[in-house]
Amino acid sequence: MYNDDAFATMLLTIPLSADRAEYARPLNTAEYARLLARVKSSAAERLGALLHVDISGLMMLLGVGEEEAYRLYTLLHRGVQLTYALEGFLQKGVRIITCFDDDYPPHFRARMGAAAPPALFFAGERALLDRPAVAVLGVSGVKTTPEMRQSIEGIVRGARDLGYSVVTGGELGVSRVAATLVAEVGGTLIDVPAGGLLGHIGEEPMRALLADGRMAALSLEHPEALFTVSHAIARNKLVLALARAAFVFNNDGKRGESDMLKRGLCDWLYAFTGFPGNHALVARGAQPFRAIDAEEFHRLASRWKTSFTQQLSMFDKQ
Repeated sequence: MYNDDAFATMLLTIPLSADRAEYARPLNTAEYARLLARVKSSAAERLGALLHVDISGLMMLLGVGEEEAYRLYTLLHRGVQLTYALEGFLQKGVRIITCFDDDYPPHFRARMGAAAPPALFFAGERALLDRPAVAVLGVSGVKTTPEMRQSIEGIVRGARDLGYSVVTGGELGVSRVAATLVAEVGGTLIDVPAGGLLGHIGEEPMRALLADGRMAALSLEHPEALFTVSHAIARNKLVLALARAAFVFNNDGKRGESDMLKRGLCDWLYAFTGFPGNHALVARGAQPFRAIDAEEFHRLASRWKTSFTQQLSMFDKQ
Protein backbone atom coordinates (compact mmCIF):
# COMPACT_ATOMS: atom_id res chain seq x y z
CA MET A 1 0.00 0.00 0.00
CA TYR A 2 2.91 2.37 0.64
CA ASN A 3 6.09 3.22 -1.26
CA ASP A 4 9.45 3.34 0.52
CA ASP A 5 9.26 7.09 1.16
CA ALA A 6 5.81 6.78 2.75
CA PHE A 7 6.83 3.76 4.82
CA ALA A 8 9.96 5.55 6.05
CA THR A 9 7.81 8.56 6.96
CA MET A 10 5.54 6.39 9.09
CA LEU A 11 8.48 4.66 10.76
CA LEU A 12 10.04 8.01 11.64
CA THR A 13 6.95 9.87 12.83
CA ILE A 14 4.07 7.58 13.84
CA PRO A 15 3.66 6.72 17.55
CA LEU A 16 3.04 3.01 17.93
CA SER A 17 1.55 3.30 21.41
CA ALA A 18 -1.04 5.67 22.84
CA ASP A 19 1.28 6.77 25.65
CA ARG A 20 4.32 7.12 23.33
CA ALA A 21 6.23 4.43 25.24
CA GLU A 22 8.87 4.01 22.54
CA TYR A 23 12.51 2.96 22.47
CA ALA A 24 13.14 6.12 20.47
CA ARG A 25 10.96 9.23 20.36
CA PRO A 26 9.31 9.67 16.92
CA LEU A 27 10.21 12.82 15.03
CA ASN A 28 7.93 15.81 15.37
CA THR A 29 6.91 17.81 12.29
CA ALA A 30 9.78 20.31 12.54
CA GLU A 31 12.36 17.54 13.02
CA TYR A 32 10.92 15.62 10.09
CA ALA A 33 11.07 18.69 7.84
CA ARG A 34 14.72 19.26 8.72
CA LEU A 35 15.58 15.61 8.08
CA LEU A 36 13.77 15.63 4.74
CA ALA A 37 15.76 18.69 3.66
CA ARG A 38 19.01 16.96 4.66
CA VAL A 39 18.08 13.81 2.76
CA LYS A 40 17.20 15.69 -0.42
CA SER A 41 20.57 17.47 -0.40
CA SER A 42 22.50 14.25 0.34
CA ALA A 43 23.59 11.36 -1.85
CA ALA A 44 20.54 9.43 -0.62
CA GLU A 45 18.15 11.96 -2.26
CA ARG A 46 15.06 9.99 -1.16
CA LEU A 47 13.84 9.28 2.35
CA GLY A 48 13.17 5.63 1.51
CA ALA A 49 16.86 5.11 0.78
CA LEU A 50 17.57 5.40 4.51
CA LEU A 51 15.78 2.11 5.17
CA HIS A 52 18.91 0.18 4.19
CA VAL A 53 21.57 2.36 5.84
CA ASP A 54 23.37 1.51 9.09
CA ILE A 55 24.22 3.95 11.88
CA SER A 56 27.62 4.95 10.54
CA GLY A 57 26.11 5.41 7.10
CA LEU A 58 23.44 7.70 8.49
CA MET A 59 26.13 9.76 10.21
CA MET A 60 28.06 10.17 6.95
CA LEU A 61 25.06 10.74 4.68
CA LEU A 62 23.25 13.22 6.88
CA GLY A 63 26.08 14.84 8.79
CA VAL A 64 24.55 13.99 12.17
CA GLY A 65 26.10 12.81 15.40
CA GLU A 66 26.07 9.25 16.68
CA GLU A 67 23.20 9.85 19.10
CA GLU A 68 20.92 11.29 16.43
CA ALA A 69 21.93 8.56 13.96
CA TYR A 70 21.10 5.89 16.55
CA ARG A 71 17.67 7.46 17.09
CA LEU A 72 16.94 7.50 13.34
CA TYR A 73 18.21 3.94 12.92
CA THR A 74 16.02 2.71 15.79
CA LEU A 75 12.93 4.38 14.35
CA LEU A 76 13.61 3.10 10.83
CA HIS A 77 13.82 -0.46 12.12
CA ARG A 78 10.36 -0.60 13.68
CA GLY A 79 9.01 -2.26 10.54
CA VAL A 80 7.57 -5.37 12.17
CA GLN A 81 5.87 -3.40 14.94
CA LEU A 82 4.51 -0.86 12.45
CA THR A 83 3.11 -3.58 10.18
CA TYR A 84 1.22 -5.15 13.07
CA ALA A 85 -0.04 -1.70 14.13
CA LEU A 86 -1.24 -0.91 10.60
CA GLU A 87 -3.16 -4.19 10.42
CA GLY A 88 -4.77 -3.45 13.77
CA PHE A 89 -5.78 0.06 12.70
CA LEU A 90 -7.25 -1.19 9.40
CA GLN A 91 -9.36 -3.76 11.20
CA LYS A 92 -10.92 -0.86 13.12
CA GLY A 93 -11.46 1.28 10.03
CA VAL A 94 -8.43 3.57 10.44
CA ARG A 95 -5.55 3.95 8.01
CA ILE A 96 -2.54 6.25 7.76
CA ILE A 97 -2.05 8.85 5.04
CA THR A 98 1.46 10.27 4.55
CA CYS A 99 2.68 13.33 2.70
CA PHE A 100 3.96 11.00 -0.05
CA ASP A 101 0.50 9.57 -0.76
CA ASP A 102 -1.90 10.84 -3.41
CA ASP A 103 -4.63 10.89 -0.75
CA TYR A 104 -2.78 13.44 1.39
CA PRO A 105 -4.96 16.59 1.68
CA PRO A 106 -3.37 19.33 -0.46
CA HIS A 107 -4.93 21.92 1.86
CA PHE A 108 -2.26 21.26 4.47
CA ARG A 109 0.68 21.78 2.14
CA ALA A 110 -0.87 24.90 0.64
CA ARG A 111 -1.75 26.47 3.99
CA MET A 112 0.92 25.18 6.34
CA GLY A 113 3.99 24.70 4.17
CA ALA A 114 6.81 22.97 6.05
CA ALA A 115 4.59 22.81 9.15
CA ALA A 116 2.16 20.43 7.42
CA PRO A 117 1.99 17.10 9.27
CA PRO A 118 3.99 14.29 7.61
CA ALA A 119 1.36 11.65 8.46
CA LEU A 120 -2.27 11.43 9.61
CA PHE A 121 -4.62 8.82 11.00
CA PHE A 122 -7.76 8.73 8.85
CA ALA A 123 -11.20 7.10 8.74
CA GLY A 124 -14.21 7.58 6.49
CA GLU A 125 -14.79 9.06 3.05
CA ARG A 126 -11.56 10.48 1.63
CA ALA A 127 -13.29 12.44 -1.17
CA LEU A 128 -14.82 14.78 1.43
CA LEU A 129 -11.38 16.33 2.04
CA ASP A 130 -11.42 17.71 -1.51
CA ARG A 131 -14.70 19.58 -1.06
CA PRO A 132 -14.95 23.19 0.16
CA ALA A 133 -15.50 23.30 3.89
CA VAL A 134 -16.46 25.63 6.70
CA ALA A 135 -15.32 25.16 10.29
CA VAL A 136 -17.41 25.40 13.45
CA LEU A 137 -15.26 25.76 16.58
CA GLY A 138 -15.92 25.68 20.30
CA VAL A 139 -14.62 24.00 23.44
CA SER A 140 -16.23 21.50 25.75
CA GLY A 141 -17.17 22.64 29.24
CA VAL A 142 -18.79 25.86 28.01
CA LYS A 143 -22.58 26.06 27.91
CA THR A 144 -24.05 26.03 24.40
CA THR A 145 -26.88 28.56 24.48
CA PRO A 146 -30.05 28.44 22.34
CA GLU A 147 -28.72 31.47 20.46
CA MET A 148 -25.53 29.58 19.60
CA ARG A 149 -27.52 26.53 18.53
CA GLN A 150 -29.66 28.60 16.16
CA SER A 151 -26.58 30.01 14.47
CA ILE A 152 -24.90 26.60 14.26
CA GLU A 153 -28.03 25.28 12.57
CA GLY A 154 -27.95 28.21 10.13
CA ILE A 155 -24.35 27.39 9.25
CA VAL A 156 -25.06 23.66 8.84
CA ARG A 157 -28.07 24.28 6.62
CA GLY A 158 -26.24 26.90 4.57
CA ALA A 159 -23.24 24.58 4.16
CA ARG A 160 -25.52 21.78 3.01
CA ASP A 161 -27.20 24.06 0.46
CA LEU A 162 -23.89 25.20 -1.06
CA GLY A 163 -22.08 21.86 -0.94
CA TYR A 164 -19.69 22.70 1.89
CA SER A 165 -18.57 20.13 4.43
CA VAL A 166 -18.71 21.15 8.09
CA VAL A 167 -15.37 20.77 9.92
CA THR A 168 -15.29 20.47 13.70
CA GLY A 169 -12.83 19.56 16.43
CA GLY A 170 -15.01 16.69 17.59
CA GLU A 171 -15.41 17.93 21.18
CA LEU A 172 -18.56 17.96 23.25
CA GLY A 173 -20.46 21.22 23.05
CA VAL A 174 -20.43 23.26 19.84
CA SER A 175 -18.74 20.56 17.76
CA ARG A 176 -21.14 17.83 18.85
CA VAL A 177 -24.14 20.10 18.22
CA ALA A 178 -22.88 20.70 14.68
CA ALA A 179 -22.33 16.97 14.08
CA THR A 180 -25.83 16.13 15.32
CA LEU A 181 -27.36 18.78 13.06
CA VAL A 182 -25.43 17.46 10.03
CA ALA A 183 -26.90 14.04 10.76
CA GLU A 184 -30.40 15.47 11.09
CA VAL A 185 -30.64 18.05 8.28
CA GLY A 186 -28.17 16.62 5.76
CA GLY A 187 -24.72 17.50 4.56
CA THR A 188 -21.27 16.11 5.29
CA LEU A 189 -18.95 16.26 8.29
CA ILE A 190 -15.19 16.29 8.82
CA ASP A 191 -14.12 15.75 12.42
CA VAL A 192 -10.56 16.30 13.68
CA PRO A 193 -10.46 15.04 17.27
CA ALA A 194 -7.47 15.89 19.48
CA GLY A 195 -7.10 12.29 20.65
CA GLY A 196 -9.38 9.29 21.02
CA LEU A 197 -10.12 8.85 17.31
CA LEU A 198 -11.26 5.24 17.68
CA GLY A 199 -13.67 6.02 20.49
CA HIS A 200 -14.95 9.09 18.67
CA ILE A 201 -15.91 7.35 15.44
CA GLY A 202 -17.68 4.64 17.43
CA GLU A 203 -20.11 7.13 18.97
CA GLU A 204 -23.35 8.50 17.52
CA PRO A 205 -23.98 10.38 15.33
CA MET A 206 -20.47 9.85 13.91
CA ARG A 207 -20.92 6.10 13.46
CA ALA A 208 -24.09 6.60 11.41
CA LEU A 209 -22.53 9.35 9.31
CA LEU A 210 -19.52 7.13 8.54
CA ALA A 211 -21.82 4.28 7.54
CA ASP A 212 -23.67 6.64 5.17
CA GLY A 213 -20.42 7.86 3.56
CA ARG A 214 -21.10 11.37 4.86
CA MET A 215 -18.15 11.75 7.20
CA ALA A 216 -14.36 11.81 7.30
CA ALA A 217 -12.31 11.83 10.50
CA LEU A 218 -8.62 12.48 10.87
CA SER A 219 -6.18 12.92 13.72
CA LEU A 220 -2.54 13.69 14.36
CA GLU A 221 -2.53 11.48 17.45
CA HIS A 222 -2.47 7.74 18.00
CA PRO A 223 -6.11 6.54 17.65
CA GLU A 224 -6.22 5.61 21.34
CA ALA A 225 -4.33 8.65 22.70
CA LEU A 226 -6.05 10.80 25.30
CA PHE A 227 -7.16 14.39 24.69
CA THR A 228 -4.69 17.08 25.76
CA VAL A 229 -4.62 20.84 25.26
CA SER A 230 -1.38 20.55 23.26
CA HIS A 231 -3.14 18.06 20.99
CA ALA A 232 -6.01 20.54 20.65
CA ILE A 233 -3.67 23.35 19.59
CA ALA A 234 -2.16 21.18 16.86
CA ARG A 235 -5.63 19.94 15.89
CA ASN A 236 -7.05 23.46 15.50
CA LYS A 237 -4.39 24.27 12.91
CA LEU A 238 -5.65 21.40 10.78
CA VAL A 239 -9.27 22.44 11.22
CA LEU A 240 -8.55 25.97 10.01
CA ALA A 241 -6.32 24.78 7.17
CA LEU A 242 -9.19 22.63 5.87
CA ALA A 243 -11.75 25.45 5.96
CA ARG A 244 -12.60 28.26 3.59
CA ALA A 245 -14.07 30.08 6.59
CA ALA A 246 -14.31 29.37 10.33
CA PHE A 247 -16.86 30.35 12.97
CA VAL A 248 -15.62 30.44 16.58
CA PHE A 249 -18.48 30.24 19.08
CA ASN A 250 -16.42 30.05 22.25
CA ASN A 251 -12.82 29.51 23.26
CA ASP A 252 -10.78 29.19 26.44
CA GLY A 253 -7.82 31.25 25.24
CA LYS A 254 -5.51 28.22 25.45
CA ARG A 255 -5.72 26.68 22.00
CA GLY A 256 -3.86 29.11 19.81
CA GLU A 257 -6.79 30.78 18.05
CA SER A 258 -5.16 34.23 18.15
CA ASP A 259 -1.86 32.88 16.83
CA MET A 260 -3.64 31.02 14.05
CA LEU A 261 -5.48 34.21 13.15
CA LYS A 262 -2.13 35.99 12.89
CA ARG A 263 -0.72 33.24 10.66
CA GLY A 264 -3.67 33.40 8.30
CA LEU A 265 -4.40 29.68 8.24
CA CYS A 266 -7.98 30.53 7.28
CA ASP A 267 -8.98 33.46 5.03
CA TRP A 268 -12.17 34.25 6.92
CA LEU A 269 -12.46 33.88 10.69
CA TYR A 270 -15.70 34.89 12.42
CA ALA A 271 -16.21 35.23 16.19
CA PHE A 272 -19.55 35.02 18.00
CA THR A 273 -20.00 38.24 19.96
CA GLY A 274 -22.38 36.65 22.46
CA PHE A 275 -19.40 34.99 24.19
CA PRO A 276 -17.17 37.47 26.10
CA GLY A 277 -14.05 35.38 25.56
CA ASN A 278 -14.26 36.02 21.83
CA HIS A 279 -13.73 39.78 22.15
CA ALA A 280 -9.95 39.33 21.95
CA LEU A 281 -10.32 37.54 18.63
CA VAL A 282 -12.40 40.39 17.24
CA ALA A 283 -9.80 42.87 18.45
CA ARG A 284 -7.16 40.90 16.52
CA GLY A 285 -9.11 40.93 13.27
CA ALA A 286 -11.81 38.26 13.42
CA GLN A 287 -15.13 39.28 11.88
CA PRO A 288 -17.84 39.65 14.57
CA PHE A 289 -21.24 37.99 14.22
CA ARG A 290 -24.24 37.64 16.50
CA ALA A 291 -26.68 35.46 14.56
CA ILE A 292 -26.49 33.49 11.33
CA ASP A 293 -29.24 31.73 9.41
CA ALA A 294 -28.93 29.88 6.10
CA GLU A 295 -29.64 33.05 4.11
CA GLU A 296 -26.90 34.97 5.93
CA PHE A 297 -24.51 32.07 5.39
CA HIS A 298 -25.19 32.28 1.65
CA ARG A 299 -24.46 36.00 1.73
CA LEU A 300 -21.19 35.52 3.60
CA ALA A 301 -20.11 32.68 1.32
CA SER A 302 -20.45 34.96 -1.70
CA ARG A 303 -17.65 37.11 -0.21
CA TRP A 304 -15.15 34.31 0.28
CA LYS A 305 -12.45 34.81 -2.28
CA THR A 306 -10.81 32.20 -4.46
CA SER A 307 -7.36 32.69 -2.92
CA PHE A 308 -7.57 29.23 -1.35
CA THR A 309 -8.18 27.59 -4.74
CA GLN A 310 -5.31 29.60 -6.20
CA GLN A 311 -3.01 28.39 -3.45
CA LEU A 312 -3.91 24.79 -4.21
CA SER A 313 -3.30 25.20 -7.94
CA MET A 314 0.14 26.67 -7.27
CA PHE A 315 1.18 23.76 -5.06
CA ASP A 316 3.76 21.31 -6.41
CA LYS A 317 3.73 17.81 -4.93
CA GLN A 318 6.82 16.47 -3.22
